Order: sequence, then C-alpha cells, then structure tokens
Amino acid sequence: MLKDREATGPTATSPCGGPEPSMCGGCGGRITDRYYLLAVDRSWHSACLKCCECKLPLDSELTCFARDGNIYCKEDYYRLFAVKRCGRCQAGISASELVMRARDLVYHLHCFTCVSCGGALSKGDHFGMKDGLVYCRPHYEQLLYTHEAVYCGDLEAVFGGSPAHYFAAGGGGGVQKGRPRKRKLPASVETADLPVAMRIPAAAL
Repeated sequence: MLKDREATGPTATSPCGGPEPSMCGGCGGRITDRYYLLAVDRSWHSACLKCCECKLPLDSELTCFARDGNIYCKEDYYRLFAVKRCGRCQAGISASELVMRARDLVYHLHCFTCVSCGGALSKGDHFGMKDGLVYCRPHYEQLLYTHEAVYCGDLEAVFGGSPAHYFAAGGGGGVQKGRPRKRKLPASVETADLPVAMRIPAAAL
C-alpha cells in the first residue's frame, strides 16, 4: 500500500498499529521520502520492496506474499510453497480450493475439462488421459482408434484392466461398459487405477 507522508503526518502509524514509518523493512535505512510502501506491517522505500528470490520490484504489484520474514512475488511464492500446481493452467492451487485429482495431477475445478472439446468434466463423468492431457470419453475413444490405426506406441494406461474400462471422476475405480473388446496393446502400456475425487479442505468441514 502506497502511503503519502505529508498526507498522514510525521507521527502516522500503520493501520495495524505498527511502528512509525521511519525505518525501511528492506534496507534498514531511515525513510525520508514523501511516498513509502506499507506491507506486512512494515514500511518500505519504494525501491526496497522486492521479491527475495527473483528480486522483482513489488512497488507496482497489487499483491506480495510473506513467509518467515521474507517477501515473495506471487510466482515465486506459489512455486516454493503452494501445495500443487494445476495440471492444466500451471497456476498455484491454494490449500482452501476445491480440486479434481487424476493420477498424480491436481486440477482447478474449472480446468478439469476435455482438451479436445473443452467440455467440463465433473464427478461421475468418464474420462481418459494421454500425455497428461484429460479427454472426455468420446474424444478419448476417438484418440485410441486413431492411434490404433496409425501408431500404437506410447499410449498411457488410463484403464484398469482392459482397454474397455473407463474411470469415473470421483469414482473409486474402473467401470466396464459393454462387452470387453479384444485389442492388441503395445508392450509399453501399463495399467493403473485412477480414482479422481473432489477434495473439500479440512478447514471447511
């Protein structure tokens, strides 16, 4: 928050009742400039409020993050301290957000969509994955048939058991639809269970 020393007077304190804005939280020097910054209950010279990792000046940023007395830009804070990054948009996911999980990836709810058609996938929907990308059932089947006709290598295993198994978002395993199809699978295909579920943060319970 940018403060004007002349507008607030020489004995002004921070809104949180902190000390006078006389010593900079970055360089430790006395603040004599007309304008100074107030962040994490400390006063800063405009040029001294920087990310401790990448040294990005934060005087024009809308937000900055603090941890263990250090100041971080948004990117470095999420890179270092966020629980996970979204498998689709790569943005940080806070601990309080609801997410969808698939394999070892985590997604924002609005990012858990089919990469082909953009259709949102919700709890109970069947989906498949290849190369870390999520597909709705029809587009994944289309992808399988295309690859079967053209190239049968490097298909990721998304089915538990045979290729006729699909996983339901939020479900606990594969649900076979129809009669199992006989299909030659490449030797590199592995099978894995992919339970995907919405997670409700413990704090919200």
